[in-house]
Amino acid sequence: MADNVRFTLNFPFQSATGDTVTSMSVTRLKRRELSTAQLHAKGDEAALEDHLVAKMLGITVEDLMEFDIADSKRASDLFRAMVGGGDLAAFLGRSASASAEDAAVGD
Repeated sequence: MADNVRFTLNFPFQSATGDTVTSMSVTRLKRRELSTAQLHAKGDEAALEDHLVAKMLGITVEDLMEFDIADSKRASDLFRAMVGGGDLAAFLGRSASASAEDAAVGD
């Protein structure tokens, strides 16, 4: 996976800090993030996924709740590709290159 894989929103939003969010870096998750999310989700599968998708994208769950439903689906699909061990840059339709432009989606 390229180090600079980015997830670009089709429908940017304004965060709680007043910044317009248009894209974010994607980070591969570790087992520790799953354990932490399980503590917060208390058995709620949707809440578990929300915590993990937010962590993957480096945002808060509150900001994730501001995603347009289409961007939310794309983020969930990306998360599932990660869980399956996939190449995220390839999943996003880009080459696994060191170039941030090549590894972005939705530009």
